[in-house]
Amino acid sequence: MTAQTATPQALTGTHDHVAGASQSAMVEVSRKAKVSPLKQFTEIWRLGRAEGRLAVGEYYEFQLWRPDLTWAQKKEYVGDRGSFALNMRLAPPAVTHMRGFLGDKLAFTTYAAGLGLPTTRVQAAFSPSRGFGALKTLRSAAEVEGFLRTEARFPLFGKPIRGQQAKGSVRIEGVEGDEAILPRGRIALSRLAAEIAGNDEEGYVFQDAVAVAPEVKAMTGTDAVSTLRVVTVNRTGTPELLYSCWKLPSPTAVSDNFWQEGSLIAAVDAGGIVRKVRLGTGLATQWVERHPVTGAALVGQPLPQYRAAVDLALSLHASLPVNGVLGWDIALAEGGARLIECNENTGHMLYQLSHDRGALNPDFRAVFTEVEARNAAILAGRGKAYKSYLKDQARV
Repeated sequence: MTAQTATPQALTGTHDHVAGASQSAMVEVSRKAKVSPLKQFTEIWRLGRAEGRLAVGEYYEFQLWRPDLTWAQKKEYVGDRGSFALNMRLAPPAVTHMRGFLGDKLAFTTYAAGLGLPTTRVQAAFSPSRGFGALKTLRSAAEVEGFLRTEARFPLFGKPIRGQQAKGSVRIEGVEGDEAILPRGRIALSRLAAEIAGNDEEGYVFQDAVAVAPEVKAMTGTDAVSTLRVVTVNRTGTPELLYSCWKLPSPTAVSDNFWQEGSLIAAVDAGGIVRKVRLGTGLATQWVERHPVTGAALVGQPLPQYRAAVDLALSLHASLPVNGVLGWDIALAEGGARLIECNENTGHMLYQLSHDRGALNPDFRAVFTEVEARNAAILAGRGKAYKSYLKDQARV
């Protein structure tokens, strides 16, 4: 049998929304939205230098040319750079000292499991040199191929130990002969193993594919995992919910990242009710009330497992309370909400896309101010303790 592939490579790529804009976007907005190129250029220049540090592509992605937005509202939006800067203020490395751990999908999953919290089940990990204790460890492409051929339990989901936007991930339904069966085709097992082994120098993890909750699958029409992005903050010592949005995978995608064609993103309120659902960005944006493929009602519906997902996120954050802000991807899974991963540098762009509002809005700013004040108090307390230590040492 000849190996066939549905895409040039088995592992997913990523989306560069910053590079996605071009001169044609300016022309299209001018023609369809009646906003002059000069006004667009001026706003792009000013927003790129404002607190949100928006890139050209982000200006178009968030539809910031819209005349119904005031200039103050446009300045509330953050881009990738602005989101990162915001997170550095809310969870400065001088306070947390744990970004590497939080962003390590294997280490943090193991930590959560050790707390008795529901998360994904790890089967094996690949790295040429890193140690994983008693976990099944693969050191070469040949060992990856051997594991997939003889030991793996399917369906299986693989992803880099570090990474964002599902880059480098793959869902494997099974193995037949010398081929791996993927959701959209087959690929030679040796080629897949080589892609995985060459994907990320920090390692790759293989987990049981999460089974989607039946009521969620009825909405999305796919076996691909659907997660709730929950963002929590800590301004008083007790973590609390800041916002959440629901990522609905396209029926043809292997993950729920919004950049994949046909995927949706929904605003979910504090009571777990779906309030808005977005398909596409920029001039291609559509706000839908029903799923475009399944026809299932979405807007106004209570999200299954919402409360359990939020409670799980809050429980995890409470175990690491020094962090001012954290993002969580919680699977709406068969049997209950389940942690997929922690985002130590959560992208606030998802909030902006789903809620159609900037992350630097007045409501959030008030919270951010208190989080930053708490960070300052923590650093001040550590400074006093260090000075006291130096005095004690001087007396010895």
